[in-house]
Amino acid sequence: KDGPRFYPDLLPFVRIKIIEAAPDILRPFEDGMRKEAIRRLTRTITIESLNLTIQPLEFLLNTQVSEVSEDYVYFKDGNKISYGSCLWAAGIGPLPITASIIEALEYTEQKNAQESSRGRLAVDPWLRVIGGEGKIFSLGDCSCINASPLAATAQVASQQGEFLAKLLSRDYLIDAKDEESSLLPPISIDQDQPKMLSEQIASFSMGESEIAAPFQYLDLGILAYTGSGTALAQVQVAPGDPTNETWKPVRL
Repeated sequence: KDGPRFYPDLLPFVRIKIIEAAPDILRPFEDGMRKEAIRRLTRTITIESLNLTIQPLEFLLNTQVSEVSEDYVYFKDGNKISYGSCLWAAGIGPLPITASIIEALEYTEQKNAQESSRGRLAVDPWLRVIGGEGKIFSLGDCSCINASPLAATAQVASQQGEFLAKLLSRDYLIDAKDEESSLLPPISIDQDQPKMLSEQIASFSMGESEIAAPFQYLDLGILAYTGSGTALAQVQVAPGDPTNETWKPVRL
């Protein structure tokens, strides 16, 4: 909204290209929400004073950068684009302790699991590090549940911390193995200890009353601002369109 209002003469010369190696953006959101975000962000703008309609923003998905020179951004497919200003948002990398654990487990199942966890410690549904023989646990940004990867957010880390606190404070044998030396799910030592609802549900679904419930993530909602007074909210809300009003008090 501010561009056409304050800089109508400059907008025809402005183009923003967002380069993303992944096939989509906002991956924690559902598919329909991701498509809606792209639609909103790539909408056209009409500059009435110039009788001109432009699309200032464009996404280049599935595009990997190989090099950035003084004037060009080069892609691995051989193409390149010129630029005036280049902003690199590289995200986060693993801490040295995380990288050292992955290296120490190089000759275990952890090595193959790295194909999907990519620098994060691959863990099983009970947050035990794969290849760690039940002796190492990992949660939050440095972990990845290979069966169902989750976003590296505080919401996920908080729930995983609560889960591990409960698991380790109860009477479970967490490093038991079967005859083939494969790690078993955590097994209850005290058969008389009261079970939480999640444990009762897990026992019923797996047909095993002695196994601890695996970690289950409860999505409390995801918010994303999409510009021009609009936002996306993946939450359970009342009928209407409250997403922007939901985003502002939380994020601003």
